Amino acid sequence: MSIDEKVDLINLSLVELEEFMQSIGEKKFRARQVFEWIHKGVLSFDDMTNLSLELRDKLKEVATICNLEIVEKLESKLDKTAKYLLRLPDGNIIESVLMKYKYGYSVCISSQIGCRMGCRFCASTGIGFVRSLTAGEILCEVLTIQEDLGERISNIVMMGIGEPFDNYENVIKFVKIVNDPKGIELGARHITISTCGIIPKIKEFMNLDLQVNLAISLHASNNELRSK
Repeated sequence: MSIDEKVDLINLSLVELEEFMQSIGEKKFRARQVFEWIHKGVLSFDDMTNLSLELRDKLKEVATICNLEIVEKLESKLDKTAKYLLRLPDGNIIESVLMKYKYGYSVCISSQIGCRMGCRFCASTGIGFVRSLTAGEILCEVLTIQEDLGERISNIVMMGIGEPFDNYENVIKFVKIVNDPKGIELGARHITISTCGIIPKIKEFMNLDLQVNLAISLHASNNELRSK
């Protein structure tokens, strides 16, 4: 089985992971164990010590866990703000930013590789659109930075590369996974999604039973400037 055929477990909700475990002949409770390991930042089956060696070997054959490589980390000497360049398994590079505040650490994460919105004020426009990130790849940004930091992230803002509402389904899935009590359990009110203004998705988002913050990137005081 090639790496492309394997199931990326970090991309699964707990319910989906339970279904996967049952599909490979394992007990449902094993899913919770793997889910908890992943959200502790353990991304190697070998380190999941409460799983049998037999199960770990089986998971290696049929599954994988997305793991990001820190290509470069640029840290400010003034306020500990750090910009991370992270390499995905397919070789593409994304950017995330860690910020320190009195209330804790906040991370600004990307939702896409590039962007197709074309906003003139935004640096993402010059990159060009490659693809959207999966929910698991978005989650892996948080886990990778948290592991490097050695401390818990207290706030997430989706204001990095890409338009979150152009990757709506994966972004909402990520929010639900990161909010799961068996995972990181980051409070919904500590998550902010920023959009340049995709109105149909804003309306759809309003009807969800989530307490996530919504930010609108206006960047101009009138519609004429904003349209540019």
